[in-house]
Amino acid sequence: MIYTRRFTAIFKRLTAGVAAAFLIFALSGCHAPGGGKPTGTQTPIPQYTLPPVVKSPEPTFGGELTFAIPNKEGTTYNPLKVKNYALYNFFSLIYEQPIRIGNDGIPQPELVETWSVDATGTAWTFILRKGVKWQQGKGEFTAADLLYTINLLRTYTTAESSYAKYNSLIVDCTAVDNYTLVLTMSEPGNAALYFMTFPVLCQAYSQSGNIDTDVPLGTGPYYVSEYNMPEGMTLEPNTSWWKQQPYIRKINVGGLPDHDAEMSSFDQNLLDIVTTSELTVDTYQKFEEVEYVDYQTQYYDCLVPNIEGLFGDVNLRQALAYALDKRDIIAKALLGHAVAVDYPIPPDSFLSGGSANIYEYNQQKALEALALSGWKDRDNNGIVEQINGDQITELKFQILVPNDTDEPYRLDVADNIVAQLKACGMDATITLLDPDVYRQALDTRAFDLALCSFYLDVNPDITPLVGTGGHLNYGGFSDTEMDALLEACKAATDTGPMKAGYLALEERFLATMPHIGLYFRTNSLLYKADINIASGMRDRNLFWTIPSWYLYTTEDIS
Repeated sequence: MIYTRRFTAIFKRLTAGVAAAFLIFALSGCHAPGGGKPTGTQTPIPQYTLPPVVKSPEPTFGGELTFAIPNKEGTTYNPLKVKNYALYNFFSLIYEQPIRIGNDGIPQPELVETWSVDATGTAWTFILRKGVKWQQGKGEFTAADLLYTINLLRTYTTAESSYAKYNSLIVDCTAVDNYTLVLTMSEPGNAALYFMTFPVLCQAYSQSGNIDTDVPLGTGPYYVSEYNMPEGMTLEPNTSWWKQQPYIRKINVGGLPDHDAEMSSFDQNLLDIVTTSELTVDTYQKFEEVEYVDYQTQYYDCLVPNIEGLFGDVNLRQALAYALDKRDIIAKALLGHAVAVDYPIPPDSFLSGGSANIYEYNQQKALEALALSGWKDRDNNGIVEQINGDQITELKFQILVPNDTDEPYRLDVADNIVAQLKACGMDATITLLDPDVYRQALDTRAFDLALCSFYLDVNPDITPLVGTGGHLNYGGFSDTEMDALLEACKAATDTGPMKAGYLALEERFLATMPHIGLYFRTNSLLYKADINIASGMRDRNLFWTIPSWYLYTTEDIS
């Protein structure tokens, strides 16, 4: 068997040679001497075709994969300090987490095999997986390594590490024995499970050097066999990995400064995979050469109403939700690269009740919700009015939109929203602001309605967005019942009570509408068609399945 991929250098030499031979043939063999037309006595040139490529469905060990990671000045390769998600995903090939959050939102065991919590809901006991080996013969993973990593994290600020946001909740951490660790939190709840998603460091290795610059070393499926950052590095399978060995036997990682450089390298066949948020990703697709797959990100876009103004009226907020055809917006403004939602929890999460079906587009229900607050089109001019005493007020308001050159799709989204609201008698206009001015308007609540984008954490707690006084609660929403439900969700320590709590929270969210949810954005993974990739990717689990990827093979006819 042979791999369908050929090395880039060989491919270039072959194509150059074929092109040169074809040019000579075209100049000398296609015409009769003197440049005249071919004579009838010329022997026809035999035509040859290559046999079709048959992709073998059976995984085969072997082959290489090449992709890029950022190498901007100042980039750290300490996995605890990484803030770029390309690096976060890359390091999942080298390091492993105590607990991994699955695509369905359920915490799954990785380096920690089981866990339990005491009656107070604050003291968590984690039982570690036995027999896990550090790469390069650095010994066995034990509770001492986990304790070392946690204590190191506790020295970092939130500016240095995103994992440090839990530091204020940690009271104590103790390694009871080689395979048992007890973590005590200051308050009951499930925050401990989401904290335990950091990459674990080898204590002996890390203490002997500088983890910001040294060769990365973990317990994951691949180890670093060559290290020459910022230019690049090479990974090979970790033969001591506790799971099944990866099929692809070498991963070449190049350092590139930005996304444009990655896309250019992919176009030149220098990379095998690349991620992109470009909406026109389908233009890169080539039959039997390049394919792509969308994966859901944690970017949640919504309309945030100013509760202190016009949109303090819940009927009006519900009318907005019914008036918007989210799937049409996604199709037109995002070319299909999003998943419609009403609620800032992914619709495939075990904590979601599938809320995208709650506020299905319905113009009649939108008009009925408006009528509940006295908004009707009395003069048939296409805009609803409300009568207050002797005053007649038309429903007009502004939608705040950031003028972000990196994300121009937002203006297209806003244009579609304006058109759909107009069809229900709501006269909305767009106020386009530079990002700094936009943020200031949010902070000072100087808006009617704002188109906002939030990158949500793997921890599903949405208190910052909608809890009273939440630092991302730009609309000033406040609801004591919602606050109580948020606290109950955080306090739950098992998946059953968590699910029940979040479903109750969802019901209250949809009744009060602190946001008008729109969608979760999707990005795309472009890849060469000779790679068999596994499904189930998300933006923070993107490379988790690479050990099960393999290269298609064909029968060797040479």
